[in-house]
Amino acid sequence: MSYNLGIDATKMPDARTALICARLHLRGGKRRLQKGLTAAGMVALYDSILFGMHYYLTRHERCASFLESIEPWDAMSMFQALTRAGVFEDSLTFHRFSLIVERALWQESFSLDAKAVVIEVEQMLATLGVMPFHVNIPRKKPGRSD
Repeated sequence: MSYNLGIDATKMPDARTALICARLHLRGGKRRLQKGLTAAGMVALYDSILFGMHYYLTRHERCASFLESIEPWDAMSMFQALTRAGVFEDSLTFHRFSLIVERALWQESFSLDAKAVVIEVEQMLATLGVMPFHVNIPRKKPGRSD
């Protein structure tokens, strides 16, 4: 399944478009990984982070100066700009993730812990404001007075 979202590759998408794309690619990546489609799932997760970085850069005024000095679709430049802006503490987070994606694409027999990768992607997206941070609190069942 191809999912071209009709975005002009020469321009930076607006914040709302980038947010929607980041969330859709995350959902698609999770679904593909569950089906055992490792390469397609990793590409979708990578795209999700890429759109998440676009979202953050277009949404926050403190990053506006970085937008003029980076290529709109250069993921490493965007991540370095976000690291300089103080968004990410570990400057190698995206590099490690990129290596996992490359390995999954080039080595079809590569086995990875999909849950750990998804958790890492979700943490990065939460840092970028794409996913709201939430704590899983056990809920009481209706009708119980524990």
